[in-house]
Amino acid sequence: MNLYLTKSGRLRRHDNTLRFEKTALPPEETPPEQEEEALDEKPAEAVHIFPVESVDAVYVFGEITLNSKLINFLNSRKIPIHFFNWFGHHTGTLFPHAEQLSGDLVIRQGEAYRNPEERLAICRALLEATFHNIRSIVLYYQRRKGGLEEAAETIRRFSGELSNRTAPEELMGLEGNVRRIYYQAWPVWLGNPAAPFKRVYHPADNPLNALLSFLNSLLYTACVSELYRTALYPGISYLHTPQTRRYSLALDLVEPFKPLLVDRLLFRLWGCRMVGDKDFRKYSNGFLLTDGARQKILQEWDQGLRQTVHCPALNRSVSYRQLLRLDCYKLVNYLLEGREYKPYRIEY
Repeated sequence: MNLYLTKSGRLRRHDNTLRFEKTALPPEETPPEQEEEALDEKPAEAVHIFPVESVDAVYVFGEITLNSKLINFLNSRKIPIHFFNWFGHHTGTLFPHAEQLSGDLVIRQGEAYRNPEERLAICRALLEATFHNIRSIVLYYQRRKGGLEEAAETIRRFSGELSNRTAPEELMGLEGNVRRIYYQAWPVWLGNPAAPFKRVYHPADNPLNALLSFLNSLLYTACVSELYRTALYPGISYLHTPQTRRYSLALDLVEPFKPLLVDRLLFRLWGCRMVGDKDFRKYSNGFLLTDGARQKILQEWDQGLRQTVHCPALNRSVSYRQLLRLDCYKLVNYLLEGREYKPYRIEY
């Protein structure tokens, strides 16, 4: 499981366990530049002990103090720490020493990026799976709600045009068109909150965009954790242009999983009224999740990652978190052994 720390306090090593000492949180409305930093002197309001054997990664959302003893302990257990700022954006990850290293694989990643045909093949495979998963969701709601025949047909037509595009930028243009059609269909099953819905990033201009950005950050960090378990170099990507401040390969690999893990959870949270307008607060010219809403979402997100589904390739059930790692290994097999690269597809 993942350990999510949304409260402020101190995280320490206690024997061979993790000890979290909760301290008083500053008010939610307090901007980050005015928050208190000296938490070591505050008395603990509550103490929680977590067995380290059950922790896969630590997610820090509150004001947390760490020490080198804890970091060395987590490094020895191969547990990464993901940090999020006051706005809920992922700001960085503290990785242990690489679990696996392969110079041959990194060289092959670079060669595939430099080879236009190989790069296009990877990009097309990613977008074919992404478009399939998006269309599967549209067809699911077509059977339940109706009125989505045109959207499903348009997405199918765009998917057929992937083979005609000759540059990653052109493929990304197709992806933008499919996303636009997809978002325009959301009001059919979400109702007025999504009418009309347009994706806006920084800052999120409405609660739905704020929720979607937060869930996308969680998916990105989950993929970063799984990339760490492989020998893939996360800075060499194919669909997205390699970046200097983000693990751009994770941005590629999460594309097919966004409809599956992010969008479906958003529909359930909003459709079942587990999250609503009351769970957001206005800040400057955007919207932010309240602390209570963030905790509810993290609980549902972690349960979703641990949910299992049948994997035909392995002929057994695996969790969605394991599916992310399997997709990483599919790319490894393509690069080193020339196997066909087929990212995960929803099977309704």
